[in-house]
Amino acid sequence: MQKKNVQKMRFKYLFIVLFSIVSVSSFFSQVSTIDFQLAKKYYLDSDYEKAALYYEKIFKESEHRLKIYENYKSTFIELNKFKEAEKLIKTLIKENPNKLKFLVDLGVIYGLVDRSDKKNQVFDKAIEQIIKETSYDNAFDLGLAFEKIGNLEKALEVYLNFESKNLLNPFAFHSKIALIYNKTGKTNKMINTFFEMLDFNNKFLQNVQNGLVNSIDFQNNLKEKEILRQSIIEKIQANPKKIVYIELLAWFYMLNNDYENAYTQIKALDKKLNKNGSKLLELGNTALNNQDFKVAIKCFDDVVLKSNSLEYKFEAKNKKLFALKSKILYGNQIIQEELEELKANYLLILSQLNNSKNVYNNSIRKYNLLLDLSEIEAFYLGDISSAKQHLNNAILIPRLKEKQKGNAKLKLANILVLEDNIWEASLMYLQIEKQFKDDQLGHLAKFKNAQVYYFSGEYDWCQAQLKVLKASTSKLIANDALELSVLISDNYNMDTSEVAMKLFSYADMLTFQQQFSKANILYDSILKNFKNHSLNDEIIFRKAKIDLKQHNYQKAIEHFKLLIDNYPNSILLDNSLFLIASIYEEKIKDFDQAKKYFKTILFDHKGSLYAAESRKRFRKLAGSTNEKIEKDSG
Repeated sequence: MQKKNVQKMRFKYLFIVLFSIVSVSSFFSQVSTIDFQLAKKYYLDSDYEKAALYYEKIFKESEHRLKIYENYKSTFIELNKFKEAEKLIKTLIKENPNKLKFLVDLGVIYGLVDRSDKKNQVFDKAIEQIIKETSYDNAFDLGLAFEKIGNLEKALEVYLNFESKNLLNPFAFHSKIALIYNKTGKTNKMINTFFEMLDFNNKFLQNVQNGLVNSIDFQNNLKEKEILRQSIIEKIQANPKKIVYIELLAWFYMLNNDYENAYTQIKALDKKLNKNGSKLLELGNTALNNQDFKVAIKCFDDVVLKSNSLEYKFEAKNKKLFALKSKILYGNQIIQEELEELKANYLLILSQLNNSKNVYNNSIRKYNLLLDLSEIEAFYLGDISSAKQHLNNAILIPRLKEKQKGNAKLKLANILVLEDNIWEASLMYLQIEKQFKDDQLGHLAKFKNAQVYYFSGEYDWCQAQLKVLKASTSKLIANDALELSVLISDNYNMDTSEVAMKLFSYADMLTFQQQFSKANILYDSILKNFKNHSLNDEIIFRKAKIDLKQHNYQKAIEHFKLLIDNYPNSILLDNSLFLIASIYEEKIKDFDQAKKYFKTILFDHKGSLYAAESRKRFRKLAGSTNEKIEKDSG
């Protein structure tokens, strides 16, 4: 009995030992997170021998194979172990027969060992295996695999083959097909491929527009742009009832800032679609935002004359006034009689709005008109009293949001500065700042208040406010605060009397008040009496900006050139170059001179904030991306 118990104990002990050995063996054979980390580390360190050891261990567990496949395959290729790579890929093909992209990898391996015949067979086999049950994802991955190795011809075959088998979505890869045609220089085939989508369904319009933008450089590639324009026109002529092509042509013109031709198409489109003026309103707003005031006004006039919607009519009337205002203020010359006529039109529309109380959005329209009119009256007609009255009327409009009231009060404070009531303005800015403490409007009011103290020569208090504003969430306000702060810190206490800085900041206030003659007298007195002062380049820059405001473009250019010639180390140098180029391009229309100055920024001021925009403008003026920008060319 005792002997049997001893045997049982021995058997039990032996079982425990054997179980422990098996468990430990099993534990050490399992793949751990450390194995993955070490494999990746050795792979990234280009220690492919060690990486291969860990990938081999991980690969034994089938659930991890797809995770490590790409690196494991690359490891074999780096070690020139092409047989092992072939075996690896074939294992994945066997386990994943639907993932046709692995056949491309296999073909690549055959290519690396100079077996082109075998490579081509495998590539053809991959494409032949596409059937109607093949998923979009597997076809996409296969095509992409061919694209990655630069074989666009095979990628195209994949996409065309899939579409021919897929009856539910015969245009699944049309966008990619078009892009491949584009990459291979087949512009007409690309365009026709996009058109096939539109012929099938108008809902593809957005996809087609996105595809064309990604395929053609609309800024510079004149040849492809013209091919597209002609192709769209031919489609319209062949299919006059296919409205989507009229939409596409209008989009084409708007994309190229050709609002005059866009107007012709949109006008026809609005009528055919019975949009009652909404399409014309959209175009008018776009043209207005891009300062094509002529087309904007034409669009708004059409809506006023032909729309049956009171809502659209009032919207168009408001926008027309804004367009007229912008045209006068940003044109080549401000004519007082035109401003007086414009004011009369504002008052007429305000009267009409007051007599149409039930029209939706009337309150906000009156608000916008009153704010616009007050700016014209205060800053251009010198009618401060009317401007203040109209702003107060805007503030009293029922159901106005507090922020809208705050914005009107801010403009009222600006007018107080204009009429020299700077401390009354300061109190109003302070009220707005406190009411909208964490809002951009509050930050703007704080900056305006700091500016008041700058105008009055209270620089220390001004700097304290600017210090807070430099961290503003509004980039524009933060930049303005930084610019003013640097101006003060660089020039305050430069001379014992501080006279130059006080005269300069007061001249800046006169500039804000549109008292340009008085401002220029003060700026000139500083230049005369403080010949070597650090403010002098700033003064010349400001005099040039006054010339711009008064539309004296040649005089502005002379001042900017004076700064460039006499202050080669000025921080305003690239600003001046860019503004000269812009004047030549936009106002004088001397494109050769514009190109010259844009090019100067590109080659002599490569770190300038204006470099990217200068390159873009130069290429636009040159008319082609193919024109090489050379330093010595004109």
